[in-house]
Amino acid sequence: MMKNILALILFFLILNTGIALGQSDPFLRVEIDVKSDEAAFKIIPCNDKGVVFFYETTIKENDYKFWVFVLYNKYMQEAWKKDIPVFHNLTYRKHVYREGFLYILFHDEEKKKSETYNYQLMKLDLADGKYELFSGEVPNNAQISAIEVIGNSIFAGINTNQGHAALYRLDLNTKETKELSSYDFGSARFESFYLDTLNNSVMCLFNVFISKGTQYLLTDQYNAQGELLKSIKIIPEKGKKFNSGKLIAKGNDSWLLIGPYDYISGTTIPAKDYFRHQASGFYTINIHGNEVGKPSFNNFLDLENMTGYLKSREFETAKRKAEKSEKAKEKNSIDFNLLLHDIIKKDSLYYFVSEGYYEEYHTVTNTYYDYYGHPSPVSYSVFDGYKYFNAFVACYDENGNKLWDNGMEIFNILTLDLVNRVVVYFAGDEMVLAFNRQGKIGAKIIKGNEVIAGLDYFPVETSYNNDKIMEDTKSNMVYWYGNYFLTFGFQTIKNNTFNTKNKRKVFYINKIGFH
Repeated sequence: MMKNILALILFFLILNTGIALGQSDPFLRVEIDVKSDEAAFKIIPCNDKGVVFFYETTIKENDYKFWVFVLYNKYMQEAWKKDIPVFHNLTYRKHVYREGFLYILFHDEEKKKSETYNYQLMKLDLADGKYELFSGEVPNNAQISAIEVIGNSIFAGINTNQGHAALYRLDLNTKETKELSSYDFGSARFESFYLDTLNNSVMCLFNVFISKGTQYLLTDQYNAQGELLKSIKIIPEKGKKFNSGKLIAKGNDSWLLIGPYDYISGTTIPAKDYFRHQASGFYTINIHGNEVGKPSFNNFLDLENMTGYLKSREFETAKRKAEKSEKAKEKNSIDFNLLLHDIIKKDSLYYFVSEGYYEEYHTVTNTYYDYYGHPSPVSYSVFDGYKYFNAFVACYDENGNKLWDNGMEIFNILTLDLVNRVVVYFAGDEMVLAFNRQGKIGAKIIKGNEVIAGLDYFPVETSYNNDKIMEDTKSNMVYWYGNYFLTFGFQTIKNNTFNTKNKRKVFYINKIGFH
């Protein structure tokens, strides 16, 4: 019964490129022939304006290399195609879509002395494909962690290899790149942006480590002109540290901050352990004006619905020890590495979604022989990738009080790309959690802390009848617009009904809808 309910909620629309399948509704799918899954294709959904597909070519001219950009409209039909030159030393890093324009950042983290600029920002008009390119320089040996757009200002949060953080602004009118703030004392890390469209400002979150006994989060608010409006320091309770966080505006100069926290053994923590990703639970903090409310903490061991089906030995051992007393709980938590989603606001409630993962290795042992022929085994670990195992959902009221928690198991995702893979769709008071992997979409329906339909799998539809997916790699799923999502990746497909080309390798983009 539950399986039928989920099947009704999830349906697939797939485009057959040029082939009529004789069905009343057109399939919505794009296939691009490839030789391997090493092709560095990118897609960016841009609301109902369409989806931008782009990739780097091998064509070079002077100091430039050409990138191909294609806009598919919401019917998955090609609207325009452009070849755009970008400095040859730059790599695609980040993007932001705002009001019909796509802003794409290209950056070289290790600029050579002979090169004048180490980044270019492209402003792409989706209406006709016209573009502008803006060039500039930020610190060398740095990563641009995120960008945000307000009017003609581009804000960039930067983390350097030396453990410092900074905020930069590009003025599209003057084409000037300027540092707005820099945290080069102790160690610091830029965490996230939040765009406040009502007040035409941007909130920046930094995590600052001054010394073993002094650490805090810092929220800086800037207007569109790059002027600092306020700066708020958020100091953790004794014995805890903030790992990261996400901000969301509640209105009337009030904010809600949610993120993962961890425990500190003793009264101090060394710098080398401060910025690790492992967390023991979630915290919530209310901010009103310049006033910071008292943090609320939820240990993972208290989240029965979210973690109840985790049966690892580590989890069960920590849970048994924590049940002895509240004091023991703080010494015996379970640690998760988490990827954070932006906070979702719906009907005055706030939903915080994160994805748990761990690093997976395998051991390789080789035998070496000394001068006399005596064998000596030498073992070392090889990194296989990031293994996803769970999605966590927690719902809060506007005061940051947890109302319920839930989760979804994730299987068969081992990847070198650490990106969000779970999508969320609200159907009334129910929530659908889904992910795309190995040619199937895993989906689960929850309602608060209840499970309406357990995790089930549905095939990613292909272009032709009798297609058989032999391999599906580097697949993912992202929100598009309305109730529509995009699944994409590489597939090797076999179809024995074709006399020629009965096996093909493609990059695919499927449009799917939840109803």
